[in-house]
Amino acid sequence: MKRILLMLAVGALASLSAIGADVAGAWKCPKPSQTLNMKQDGAKITGTLQNTIGNLRIAEGKMEGDKITLLFMVVLSNGVDPLGVAGYDSLAEEGQVTEITYKGTIVGDEIKFKITQERLETVREFTFKKTT
Repeated sequence: MKRILLMLAVGALASLSAIGADVAGAWKCPKPSQTLNMKQDGAKITGTLQNTIGNLRIAEGKMEGDKITLLFMVVLSNGVDPLGVAGYDSLAEEGQVTEITYKGTIVGDEIKFKITQERLETVREFTFKKTT
């Protein structure tokens, strides 16, 4: 019986570490000015990214331990996304939809993200701090 209880406790701890940190709330990046407003349901992340130009909805978000991945779908204009965070894509056609991925690591009240656009390598790095 003790062995079963120990195995259940180890399994519960493993599932908690797989879910990771609580990222619900507002996270701000000063340059360029951006705010991530996130909600969390276990390992699933939803919410929006806002800056002075516009808003994007998180198309897909997930947590794994201290790692977070956010996927945004963006319509390009002249090879540039409207938020100006994904770099210039010289192969893009006007109005083409592209994926922008934020992959980050959470350390305390900060998330350090590497941003990629689907056909480009890492194009930017941003640090967000939790505000609420």
